[in-house]
Amino acid sequence: MGRHGGGSRSGGSHRSSSGRSGGGSRGGGSGARTSKTPFAGCYNRTYYDRRGRRHNYYTNDKNFGKKSGWSAGIIIALIFITLHMLAMMTAMCTTAVTFGAKTSGDPGRIRIVDQADVLTDREEADVLTVLQQVYEKSGMPVTVYTDDYSWKEHYSSLEVYSEELYYGMGIDESAMIILFTVNDDSDFYDWEYDVYCGDNTEKCFSDATFDDFLAAFQKGMAGQKPSDALLLSWHTVMDDLAKTKVDLTLIPILIILMLFYGVFYVVILIPVRKSNTAYRYFRENPEKLTEPPMFLHSECPSCGASNAEQAQVCPYCGTLLKISDGKVNFV
Repeated sequence: MGRHGGGSRSGGSHRSSSGRSGGGSRGGGSGARTSKTPFAGCYNRTYYDRRGRRHNYYTNDKNFGKKSGWSAGIIIALIFITLHMLAMMTAMCTTAVTFGAKTSGDPGRIRIVDQADVLTDREEADVLTVLQQVYEKSGMPVTVYTDDYSWKEHYSSLEVYSEELYYGMGIDESAMIILFTVNDDSDFYDWEYDVYCGDNTEKCFSDATFDDFLAAFQKGMAGQKPSDALLLSWHTVMDDLAKTKVDLTLIPILIILMLFYGVFYVVILIPVRKSNTAYRYFRENPEKLTEPPMFLHSECPSCGASNAEQAQVCPYCGTLLKISDGKVNFV
C-alpha cells in the first residue's frame, strides 16, 4: 500500500491533515568484604601491577588472587551487552540515514487532467515543466488530476477515489497522483486534495520530503490558486528528491547511547582487570597465598596498653591507638 497525504479548506475555516501507511561481576567474590586497610581476620592480598605500583587489598575472601577475573558469567554478560549495543546503534543509524535513489516510472504518467477547469493554459504549461524536472531528478512521474465535489456521491473518502484513479491509469508503483477537488457551489472557495504515492517511490521521495511537500502545498493554497501550490511545493522539495540524507539531530542521542553502554563496560571490566592483575602477581608469588589471616591488636603509644578488641581509643588514657598486625603499624 502506498502513501496518502492531503488537506482541505471548508466553510471559511482552514484545517489540514496528513498521514502515511505504509550483569556484572566483582573481583574478590560475591559478598566478600574488601578494604584498602586491614581489618580483623582479613587476608593480606596486597599486590603489585606490572608497572610496580602497589595496590593495598585486604579481604575476607581467601581465594582472591587464585583465579582470573574472566568467568563464564562475565563473558556471557559482555556478549549480551555488546550485541544489544550493536542492535541499538544499528537501529539508530538506520533511522538517521535516509538512502535516496531514482526510480524508473513510466514517463507517460506525466500529465495534467483538469476536469475542474482550475488551471489556465499558461499554468498547465508551467506545472508540466516542473513535473518534467521532477521526473529527471527522481524518475517519478506525476499526474495532476482536478475534479469537482461529485466524487462524494460515489466514494467514502477522497483517498479511495485517488487510489482508483491511480491504478485505473495503469498499475505503476513508481508514480504519484495529486488529486485536487473544488466545490464551485459553495459560498466559500472550498477545496480538498489527496496525494498518493506508489510503494517504489520511498527512496526518491522520502517520508520527510513527503511531509515537506504537503506542508508547502497547504501553504501555497493560501492564495486559492492550485498552480501556485503545485509550483511552491515542488520547488520546496526539488533538491531533496532521490537524495541520501543524514539526520544530524540524532548524533547527540547516539553519543548518549554510547556513554550509557560504556558505564556497563566500566562496571564489569575494572574489577576484572584488578582481579587479573592480582592473579598474575600471586601466580608469580604463590607463597603470598599461604599467609594466615591477620590478627590485629591495638597498642597505646602513650601507656603501652594493648586491646585485643581493636578499640580506637585507649580505655585507660584516652589516647588514639595504633593498630598493628605484629609487623606493621596502621594508624
